[in-house]
Amino acid sequence: MNILNKRLLLVGLIFCTATLTGCASTFYSKISTVNQLPAGFSDKTYSLIEHPEQGKEPEYLHASEDVKARLRELGFTETEAGKGTLKVKLQLISIPGNAHLSSPFRSTSYIVTPSGMVIPIGGFEPYRFYPGFARLPYRYYPRTVFYPRYFGSMYSAFPFGSRFDPIYDPRFEVRQYFDHGIEITITEAASGKLLYSVNAKTTKTDVEIDPYIALLVESALREFPNKTGDSTVEIQLEK
Repeated sequence: MNILNKRLLLVGLIFCTATLTGCASTFYSKISTVNQLPAGFSDKTYSLIEHPEQGKEPEYLHASEDVKARLRELGFTETEAGKGTLKVKLQLISIPGNAHLSSPFRSTSYIVTPSGMVIPIGGFEPYRFYPGFARLPYRYYPRTVFYPRYFGSMYSAFPFGSRFDPIYDPRFEVRQYFDHGIEITITEAASGKLLYSVNAKTTKTDVEIDPYIALLVESALREFPNKTGDSTVEIQLEK
């Protein structure tokens, strides 16, 4: 009986662990930092310089409040424009990223970069559905010239054309990704010298940046002052 009870307890612990793990997700962001803060950095009075183009946008106002709150936690004090020893600038970045094209009946799937570069990333080989004697007319030669299926993997191997092919499907499923980011810079008010710059970026399928602003601000300033270089921040989220 004791062995049975122990086994039941073990199964229960495993189930609870799996359940708790399933209730959490992780937010990833890439961080790029430039740290030129002086060794005796103590005067943390600043004024926030509004971005000339983004300053009135709701997302920018949301990010501004989050940045001010985080800086306050780090010991910074906001002052009126022109009175602080530091200037803090904020910029939001939201641009189309890579697009993922895939189809279960194509020879492979692809990543299409914003510059138009097409990168094959492997996938499902449709010629496996066809016997070895299946042939395909090469597109640039007369229809009487036949080549093996794998010679032209981008179109149907069915002898009567892709229109009547029971397996081949020319349609792609397109998943567009977006690069969302936030850039925070701290400069000397008097000289304009750059003291600290941090850029936090994440890639999502959501076109809107607003749901990720708080997480981006947290990622950017979590390790302040961070050393110069690139790093990755992971934030555990509860579903």
